[in-house]
Amino acid sequence: MAASFAARAGTTSLPDEGALQSLAEKPQWAHLLHYRLHPLKGRYLSQNDSPEFFLAEHGKEDLTAELKADFIAFLQTNQADNESAQCQFPARYHWLKQQLPDVAFTDQRCPEFEEWRDELDAHALTLIFPASHINSPSSMYGHTLVRMDRADDSRSKLLAYSVNFAANADPTDNELVFSYKGLTGGYPGVVSVMPYYVKTNEYQHMEYRDVWEYRLNFTEAEVAQFVRHIWETKETYYDYFFFDENCSYRLLALLDASSERADLAEAFTYKAVPVDTIRALWQNDLVENTEYRPSAATAMEFKSTQVNEEVLVAAQALVDSDEDIESLIAGLNAQDQVRALELSHAYARYLAIKKKQANPVLRKRTLALLSARAKRPAEADFTDTPMPAIRDDQGHLTSRAGLWGGQVSASGETQAYSDLSWRIAYHDILDLPQGFVPGSQIQMGQWDLRVWEDEGVKLQRFKVVDVLSLSHQTYFQRPVAWAVTAGAERFLGAEAELHGYLKVAFGRAYQTALGRWYGLAETQMLADNQFDDGYQLSFGPRVGWLLQHEQVQAQLEANWQPLNVGDDTVRRSLRAEAGYALGQNLQLRIKAERQLFSAGAGTAGISEVSAGMQWYF
Repeated sequence: MAASFAARAGTTSLPDEGALQSLAEKPQWAHLLHYRLHPLKGRYLSQNDSPEFFLAEHGKEDLTAELKADFIAFLQTNQADNESAQCQFPARYHWLKQQLPDVAFTDQRCPEFEEWRDELDAHALTLIFPASHINSPSSMYGHTLVRMDRADDSRSKLLAYSVNFAANADPTDNELVFSYKGLTGGYPGVVSVMPYYVKTNEYQHMEYRDVWEYRLNFTEAEVAQFVRHIWETKETYYDYFFFDENCSYRLLALLDASSERADLAEAFTYKAVPVDTIRALWQNDLVENTEYRPSAATAMEFKSTQVNEEVLVAAQALVDSDEDIESLIAGLNAQDQVRALELSHAYARYLAIKKKQANPVLRKRTLALLSARAKRPAEADFTDTPMPAIRDDQGHLTSRAGLWGGQVSASGETQAYSDLSWRIAYHDILDLPQGFVPGSQIQMGQWDLRVWEDEGVKLQRFKVVDVLSLSHQTYFQRPVAWAVTAGAERFLGAEAELHGYLKVAFGRAYQTALGRWYGLAETQMLADNQFDDGYQLSFGPRVGWLLQHEQVQAQLEANWQPLNVGDDTVRRSLRAEAGYALGQNLQLRIKAERQLFSAGAGTAGISEVSAGMQWYF
């Protein structure tokens, strides 16, 4: 082998087989090929699923074979412009040249790569985190991408290029199909490079999401290697998995391949929640500074808190009414006129984006509002939207374990139990609220094992998914509150049988000084042989009150299902629960619940009280 290397390179300073084997075992070579230990197969494989990503026949499974094949290819000379392996894999080539300074490699011409690299003009990297968007299955945990900043900070960052990893989804798939394929690896995930303003429009304006920016302290040499590596991956694909091999995980792997200091993806084998991947950057001392960019909706809502009712009414009428603009604001003083006009413009943009379609009437009205504003020299003097005191990545950790003790009472008898609870991800409305969207809940993969005093160990509940959005009404926004939860659980009592369930609810939520109030209309589908026809489909109201304070969290909720088919039993429940923060990742919980079952003329009731400690990790 070494003789053939020498013949190709024209030098005797070549590595032997042992040296090449040692190189193949270096972590950075594995990072460049995206090799990770497969959690199910128990062996190292490349996570890249494109045959074009490898030169060796078994390069996906064999690091050494791929290194030898790449080494031979990099020694080739007199290659056509842009056709050499050096042009196809510039990051691997650059790394190998650094590792083998005595080998006389001959650089081949790669004008296409060089033109692309010069157009990007990347000198620094910034990780971008558009915050969670609970109304979108693909974005409910948030999203990350990397912006490649130019050396001149005075140039608009919107014109810089960004690197994004996302599922290449079929646009005809509905959200249920998208969720299923995203969970099971049914889509190819692709690395794309696009102007940053394209993603900004999508996340900050189109989806009205706040954005956090994390400037990384990568050196210019590391940034250059990042650019080289993006070139060799952007035409390839990886199987996309919503929980683990997702956008945030893949960006960490791309950063790992670009810096000897980074081994970020190693910590994310089974799940990669975006806020956790940002924490990994902090833990590895790779963040230089942060910046907050509020969404247009956040800015609009904060401006609305700085004006009186008269200005709010005028601002809404300026958009919703076709009356003359000057007559609608004639009763306001000069500054309030300007404030009403600026608020109305923000409201018009919100409506245009919400409807996701061109509206010539609204567009004409918006231009008229801008014209009226331009004629007035007065300043609105709105205060800028403040940065949140707690960043999204500074909230509680996303896995949770709990230990509970309680008792159930029915017909004058009580029975004690202990619960062991584990949740994969990520937040419920009574968890510690700092860093999370108020009134939002996203839980996946929760297991509760109950140890009864006399009945042994039973699975009390398993939540596959539990999403609750209690977005409240504001003057300009009227979001629908909604909930979807599915899994298996038991009613209260040691004798209760496990049943499957799917619950869907829609309604409204309102924020007051005393907390958040909500009312939902809920449909429940329960399935098990304990029901008369093997199922029960019911409908009824679900109402409640929620308090999310930094130290204390509390909820009171009532549910009544009077309309049903498949089983005649009418079910009612009343639940009160509270949490007390003992630390950033430690919480005390107490809970009391009463369930009533009415069938025919009789009604039976059962009660439960419990207390527990919850640890977030």
